[in-house]
Amino acid sequence: MKVIVPIKQVYDPRTVRVSRSRGILDIREAELIMNPGDRYPLAEALGLKDEQGAQVVAISMGPPEAEDILREALAMDVDEAILLSDEAFSGVDVSAAVMIVGKAIARIGSYDLILTGCKASGDGSGQFAPRLAQRLDLPQITRASHLMVEGGKVKARHKLLDGYAFLEASLPAVLSIDEGANEPRYASLPGSIAAYDERTVTLWGAEDLELTPEQIAENTVIEVRATLAGPEREVGRVIRGEPSEAARELAQELKGRGLMR
Repeated sequence: MKVIVPIKQVYDPRTVRVSRSRGILDIREAELIMNPGDRYPLAEALGLKDEQGAQVVAISMGPPEAEDILREALAMDVDEAILLSDEAFSGVDVSAAVMIVGKAIARIGSYDLILTGCKASGDGSGQFAPRLAQRLDLPQITRASHLMVEGGKVKARHKLLDGYAFLEASLPAVLSIDEGANEPRYASLPGSIAAYDERTVTLWGAEDLELTPEQIAENTVIEVRATLAGPEREVGRVIRGEPSEAARELAQELKGRGLMR
């Protein structure tokens, strides 16, 4: 069994600041990390490796520094890591990203499962897995947990707004793994050392995937024309004093704002 896990490098939201004067995110001092939601499909894939001897391939698209999250995946015991990096890949939207990753998966060859996160912390659109399944013409299960693979099929629990549904799909299939589906794994110190000293990350560019800059540009359909900072959060007011007096003051405040008659 071969399991492919696309992962993404994102900015740590704890280190990102908002520049209200320029209406943009200030990332000058931001740190890059593995998308937190991608740890769940990685853990699921490594669980299948432990239980059924699956081969796990991690794949990421980004600049050269995105190699770090692939090294981290190797340190967790992923079998193979592939970085899709090319100047032509910079600034692409999810449509082009799906095309590029789809081309890479086609080059990898036969596989049984593609496990992704539900969303990235950067945009949180949750479009990647469904679009990838459509492009590869594969069945999909979104927000999946409790995977069971046997007899050429995968069974999983799909999270609904008010409960769960148990779904089944024939292999190969695409599954986006629900956050909280398992206990994420983290690299050990010996694993991290080996990942940098003994393991390799395969690098594929546009030419390796038989893609031209024109093809990539044609598939990039989203154009960001402006970004605006949201309104600053109002500072609340604490009403102190005796309960009866505080209640009267609160009532007057609410009436003054037209929130109470």
